[in-house]
Amino acid sequence: MKLTVIDNDSAFAILPPTPPSLWQQFCARPCLFLANKLYSWRPKAPPDAEFGITIVCISNTYKERPELPEGDVLIHAGDLTTTGSLAELEITLKWLHTQPHPIKIVIAGKNDSYLDYFKRGSPAWAAGLEPDVNWGDIIYLHHDYVALQCPNGREVTIFGSPFSPRTTPSAGFQYPRGADIWAEVTDDVDIFVTHTPPWTHLDSLRGCPHLLNRMWRCPPRLVIFGGSIENWGAKYLHYDALQNAMEVMEHDGGGFFNLLRVIKGFLLAFLHPRRKAVTLLVNACYSEGMWSVGQRKPVIVTC
Repeated sequence: MKLTVIDNDSAFAILPPTPPSLWQQFCARPCLFLANKLYSWRPKAPPDAEFGITIVCISNTYKERPELPEGDVLIHAGDLTTTGSLAELEITLKWLHTQPHPIKIVIAGKNDSYLDYFKRGSPAWAAGLEPDVNWGDIIYLHHDYVALQCPNGREVTIFGSPFSPRTTPSAGFQYPRGADIWAEVTDDVDIFVTHTPPWTHLDSLRGCPHLLNRMWRCPPRLVIFGGSIENWGAKYLHYDALQNAMEVMEHDGGGFFNLLRVIKGFLLAFLHPRRKAVTLLVNACYSEGMWSVGQRKPVIVTC
């Protein structure tokens, strides 16, 4: 693939970076490379589908309007816009309104500055005026909860939050990296919808360690997030010695003694495996960024 950038006077090709080979990855960080290989070989078993609902997960769509598959619930994990303007937000919401999903849940992201402008205490917000947004049948969550009735009669509790650790001064919905905004989230949450990833998981080390700590305290069934476009995908968490050792390894960027801990956790995972994973993580970023080749699809989860 080749991207051509054109200005008034010239056109030049920008080639996407070549991914490093396995040998290059090993030479750069041998302990981390070996630990990742071991972790990828751990026994895998998905959580049971307890609620009987199909969830379509998307995030970081910006100006894109992908075709969405059918499902019981549609969840958008933020970055509804590129510029953050009300006009662009309204276009995205109009597109979401046309989707057939019976339940639609949305949070904002760092790019959605119009919504954050009001939340930060503008004169209009101080006067008690709501943002001029037509949410219609969309459930908009701003660090709060919603309870849904499932087809099988069970109730599922969803917590949604647009906030991310501070990275870019101009971005919206940010908090100091040392702040723990997740400590007060109740233990009965089944599904998290956050714009930030949890630390060390599908995040390129830009996620939130306090969110990860909250997940260890009382693991949810499902965590849907965006915010890290290069890490689209899904993985299972087991909350065992292997996962803990791998999180430390990722945090430290390697280390021989960390590798020994991963090896020990790997052996324990085989000798005493959990029958089922506890949490499914979904990085639902639809946009591939500058090097988009149109290969991503919305993630479908049966929960």
